[in-house]
Amino acid sequence: MIISWDGKENFTLKTKNKTVKIGQEIMLGELKITTPGEYESGGVQVEVIDGVTEVLSERMTVAWMKKGKIFSDEELEKLDGINVLLIGVGGGEFTETKTALEVISQIEPAVVIPMYTEDLESFLKAEGQTHESMDQYKVTYTDLPAEERKVVVLNPSK
Repeated sequence: MIISWDGKENFTLKTKNKTVKIGQEIMLGELKITTPGEYESGGVQVEVIDGVTEVLSERMTVAWMKKGKIFSDEELEKLDGINVLLIGVGGGEFTETKTALEVISQIEPAVVIPMYTEDLESFLKAEGQTHESMDQYKVTYTDLPAEERKVVVLNPSK
């Protein structure tokens, strides 16, 4: 899977079979998703619930949340198994950094990709992670870090 950041809250996920766009609009291939629910096309599943969009493909789950919130145990159970978390950080239209850090520790993804407009440095410092900055992130299930969480900072493509 190849993940690229189109700026603001918009991401493109290229899987072997389909391209998924998440952000201001959600597209599964040619299908525009406008309401919460579960969708499937070409072996790729998309589930939209309460401000969280999950994409299941290639044995991985990628979750997107622009404005994260602390989850109840019941909500957390539904989010179990997230491998890659795309989360807004830095406040304003995105999650406040402190809340984002709490959400990340609740979900425990293998990889975190922040979406941001500013204040990225305070998030990275608080997360205590070194990070790689790249134009796109190519990941397979076997590439996922097993021990330590990885922070990937993507450069906006637009």
